[in-house]
Amino acid sequence: MSVENMHDPRARLVREKYFSLRPRPLERWLWAQGIPASAERVFWLHWQEGLQRRDWCSEIPLKRVARECCLDPSTVTRAYQLLARLGCLRRTDPGRDAANPFQQATAITEVRVPRELLQELGRHPNRRSDSSPQPQPPETPAAVDPHSPTSAAAARPKDPFGGLRGRERIQALQKLLRLMSPVEESHYREAARLHQSYMEFGADSKLSAEQRGRVLQFLACLAIEPVAAPTRMAPVLPAAKGPRKLSIFELARLKRDIQAVTGVQDGPELLQQVVWSIEEGSLLRFSPLHASHIAVKKIREGAWTRPHRMPPNWARRLDAPLQTCRRA
Repeated sequence: MSVENMHDPRARLVREKYFSLRPRPLERWLWAQGIPASAERVFWLHWQEGLQRRDWCSEIPLKRVARECCLDPSTVTRAYQLLARLGCLRRTDPGRDAANPFQQATAITEVRVPRELLQELGRHPNRRSDSSPQPQPPETPAAVDPHSPTSAAAARPKDPFGGLRGRERIQALQKLLRLMSPVEESHYREAARLHQSYMEFGADSKLSAEQRGRVLQFLACLAIEPVAAPTRMAPVLPAAKGPRKLSIFELARLKRDIQAVTGVQDGPELLQQVVWSIEEGSLLRFSPLHASHIAVKKIREGAWTRPHRMPPNWARRLDAPLQTCRRA
């Protein structure tokens, strides 16, 4: 019987009912680890919720996880511990619930791709894309528009470390950074921060002409596509569209740390100030985790003051619960 036959209940399940998406490399990796089926149920439940939210985070009470997966709460707890050890899940305690200070808020869970799978992800085949560009006959140089997207892509600088992947790429970048003098490293970091494609080298630089060319080529790639640049070579924040926004996982961790220092009553106001400072203020130049540690340390030592450039009416809804999808 053909799948097109709508009287077939299998065809109705495929066409009319909800279903989940499971990437085959990740599914096979979980199978290879030999984890219990109960842990797989818990992982795929959070995977689906995070996929629907598009930030890979979910806030599901433990009792609901047990009910959705048809498991015992103690089994769900053991599954969380196993998945955390494998690097598949990351959970954080957001502190007390602002609406009910005597009740603990629901933990926020983020699904992650294990490091072992990331190292071999390139060996897995990709899906066939119908929108992939079809091969076109070559054009003569005179017929190419210099302002067209094709010519702009061809004019982009080549990644000097394009042939390396994973650990080899990081080691090559660190080798160049170690050869730089403190002044050259300062020039490099400033050029990377401002997305400039040129930096000054010292007269007695330990970098050879080829290595200096690779550094300049890398800076040119960073200036055009800062998001694709490795973070260990350029520990500056990539240029993003619009202001930086902390993820819900980072907000929960920051809220918990502030409550542990000040308490539930003073936590919301201090949280607003710290979030503004990290997203738009003086702590913007640091990574979110480093900036959070700086702010919490200042609060603990009593040295934190309201940012003087923070608008008086600035507010961000930080305690909004995650929107989870209804059951089909």
